[in-house]
Amino acid sequence: MKKLTEMTNRELFSVLTGSDIIGQAYLQKIVRAYLRHAKAVNRVEEADLQTMVREYMDGVYGEPELREDL
Repeated sequence: MKKLTEMTNRELFSVLTGSDIIGQAYLQKIVRAYLRHAKAVNRVEEADLQTMVREYMDGVYGEPELREDL
């Protein structure tokens, strides 16, 4: 499986809605972190899944929980 940072929006959506529980839970954590951050800074523009993953890994939402396999 590709790392989340290497996936397209379509692939990320498949992870989010698919049967890979570990990948799904980790991606849900990233989406929740984005939503908390967006609310805290009054972010009005929406982000796609690739942007959320990239910003999460860049530490925009706080220190990321790094996973080598994801």
